[in-house]
Amino acid sequence: MKKSVTSLSKPIKNIMETRFLTVKKDQKISEVQELLKKKSNLYEVMDYVYVIKENKELIGVFSIKEIFRFSLDTKVESFMQTKIVTASTNTEIEKIAHIALKHGIKAIPIINNKKIIGVVSNKNILQILNNSLRKDIFHFAGIHHSHLEYDNTMEIPIMKSVSHRVPWLISGLIGILAIAAFIGVFENTIKENLILAFFIPVIVYICGALCTQIEAILVRDIAVMGKDLKIRKYILKQGAISVIIALIISSLLFLTISVFWQDKNIASVISIAAFLSLTLTTLTSFTIILGIKKLGGDPALGGGPFGTVISDSLSIIVYLLVANSLL
Repeated sequence: MKKSVTSLSKPIKNIMETRFLTVKKDQKISEVQELLKKKSNLYEVMDYVYVIKENKELIGVFSIKEIFRFSLDTKVESFMQTKIVTASTNTEIEKIAHIALKHGIKAIPIINNKKIIGVVSNKNILQILNNSLRKDIFHFAGIHHSHLEYDNTMEIPIMKSVSHRVPWLISGLIGILAIAAFIGVFENTIKENLILAFFIPVIVYICGALCTQIEAILVRDIAVMGKDLKIRKYILKQGAISVIIALIISSLLFLTISVFWQDKNIASVISIAAFLSLTLTTLTSFTIILGIKKLGGDPALGGGPFGTVISDSLSIIVYLLVANSLL
């Protein structure tokens, strides 16, 4: 079976290229060109040329295109870049790809004690991004991470595929059955105000959709920004956005019910319940994902079936509790 080439769990040493072009700062462009002519087939990374000292300490870098912009007797030190974007052997593989995207570079040199020991190439960066995307998609869909081992899902044995997907679906089923039992507690309230039942699917959908948006944005920002993400400021901003969205949705519900059902009392109750459901499920989404991150888990696990069950359950509970208390 063909396995995925660049696993996100592999050490960086296993994916970096060790054959790359290095020169000294006092070498001329003519020497670099001659080196390329003679040994270009030996190098795995050809996007950049790395400038090193005798002890292999990395002191500069320049794009291969630079050797065609200056005269042949120009020394490397006159145009090389000394501000170098690097990574260490301890850097997370996904972080490597995001560093490359952030700085718009095609390869990342790997440094150990200031010495260059390898380069993560453009090819590997693309593979890392592809596997990172697949991992998040599988988590959001509630599919076991071992699916990442396969490039082609047709190669996965049927029962193994079933075992990867069923657990989350069963947990979702249990959650939905619990919600159904909870709705039964409010049977009398729903009988007296049947319109409440009409809007349960609306509340579930809107809350679920908003939570999915939040989870996708938050998981992505955690992956891209990492430690640079200022959690408190981020939550305040995203929370404000969610409150505005909740106000818009609840206002639209109020207008719709007032016009078509001509009952402003019920319209007020449902719109208030919808607003509180949206804001509380939003807060829950933040709490789940950031809680998983704090515990050292993958934040993407906070989405998908797990997040859906939580948001659906909470939205219905809040909706019915608020409606029951106001009617």
